[in-house]
Amino acid sequence: MSVDNSCSDGSIPLRNLLNSVRCIRDRVRDGESNESNGDFNLPNFWDTLIQAVKATSQEATKLSLAFSKPPLPSQQDGERLAETIQKSILALSTVYYWFPKSQGITLRRIIRDATAEVLDGVMQLIDVILSSPLQSLSQEQLMSTGGVWSACDQFAHLPKGVYSLFIAARGLFLYFP
Repeated sequence: MSVDNSCSDGSIPLRNLLNSVRCIRDRVRDGESNESNGDFNLPNFWDTLIQAVKATSQEATKLSLAFSKPPLPSQQDGERLAETIQKSILALSTVYYWFPKSQGITLRRIIRDATAEVLDGVMQLIDVILSSPLQSLSQEQLMSTGGVWSACDQFAHLPKGVYSLFIAARGLFLYFP
């Protein structure tokens, strides 16, 4: 007999988390970054952003594994899992907001879109966990977890500054006239 995650008390923290991630994602898509006061440190930004992305990926993996086989995590364990993934998501979105427009609007848009894609992936993973019967790690859950990983992995390939963005764009024009 399968257990439906959507009917269990343990799903309440996940439903709350899903709503929180949705709100954070919407704010990232619509929000404005801080204006730079001249103290912006680009290498520090990238180091901190990559760490936040790695933490989000790790927490999404923990969440997926916790709901991959019976028994379900207790309500208290579910709350802890939701809290830790929410902290990693808040850290990721906060670091995104550090990036000032003065460093390049196009680059900021690329970082925003990549951040939103991670948040979309986490939302999809939570939704799959809530809607899937708990038997074993489902194909949908594996694909959703992989989607979060893929979205997180793209940060390593983003241009790290206006110059690298220019070089990447110039390379496109050289190959596709």
